[in-house]
Amino acid sequence: MKRRIFVVCVASFFVFLLALIAFFYKSYTNERELNSVKIFFDYQIKQLHKNIDDQKLSSMALAVLLGQNDRVQECFNKEREVCIKNINEIVENLSQVLMYKNIKIHIHTNDLRSYLRHWSPQNYGDSLSSFRYLLLEADKHKKPVTGIESGVGGTFIRAVSNVTKGSLKLGTIEVMLDFDHVSRFFKDQGIDLFVLLDKDLIYSQQKREADNLLPNYYVVNFASANLNLLPILKDFDLKSSDFFNYKTHFFASSPLIDANQKRIGYFVLHVNKNIKEQNVLQEYLLLNSLF
Repeated sequence: MKRRIFVVCVASFFVFLLALIAFFYKSYTNERELNSVKIFFDYQIKQLHKNIDDQKLSSMALAVLLGQNDRVQECFNKEREVCIKNINEIVENLSQVLMYKNIKIHIHTNDLRSYLRHWSPQNYGDSLSSFRYLLLEADKHKKPVTGIESGVGGTFIRAVSNVTKGSLKLGTIEVMLDFDHVSRFFKDQGIDLFVLLDKDLIYSQQKREADNLLPNYYVVNFASANLNLLPILKDFDLKSSDFFNYKTHFFASSPLIDANQKRIGYFVLHVNKNIKEQNVLQEYLLLNSLF
C-alpha cells in the first residue's frame, strides 16, 4: 500500500512539474512574441514617419514649381474665373499620379486671405492670419515651408510657397495632400493605419462623415481606414500607452505632431496575427523564432 501511495505521489509530482514547466514555457513564448511584435511596430512607426516626411518633401517641391507656373501667376492678374479654370486643370492633371490623387490647391493673397480653394471656389475672402502657422512662417521667412496642419478644409500634409513673377511676389500657393496614399502603402502590407485628430483642436466648421465614429477623435483618413476596428480602438486610452493588445489584435500609436510642434492627435497602426492576408507580421514572427 505504501509503495502504491509513493508511486502515486511521485507521478503526481511529475505531472505537476510538467504542468508548471508548460505554464512557464507558455508565458515565456507569449512574452517573447509580445516583445517581437513591439519591435516590429517600432520599425513600422519609423516607416510611417519616413513616408510622411517623403509626402512633405514632395508637396513642397510641387508647391515651389507651381509658384513659378504661368497659369498660377494668371490668378493674380486676370479674372478669378480664369484662375478657377487654370487650377482645376492643374489638379486634374496631377490627380493622374497616385500620390496626388486627392490633391487640393489653395491660393492666398499677400495679406493672407483665401483667394481660391479649388475644391470650394465659392468659399473665399476670409483671413487666415489668426490660425494658419505655415502661412505666417512662409510670409515671415520668404521661403517654402511644409508640415501637417489643420485648417478650414481639414487636416492635411501641407506645403506653402510664394507665387512670384520676377522679383514681384504675387501671393502664395498651398499644396494639400491627404493621408490615403500612406494608408495604401501600409494596407498593401496587411497593416491598418488610423490618423486620429483630437476633437478639441479642430478648426474646420464643416460637418464630416466621420465626426461621430470615435468619442474623442476624428478619423482623418476615414475613407481608407478599416472602420470595422473602431469598436476596439475606442476603448483604448492613447495618452496612457503606445501599445495595445486585444486578443489577436495588436495596435501601436505615435503622436501626430503638427507644423507648430504641437501634438494634435495620433497615428495608430494595427495588425491581426490570425489573418492570413496580413502575413507581414506572421513572417516577422516566424523569422524571429528561428534565431
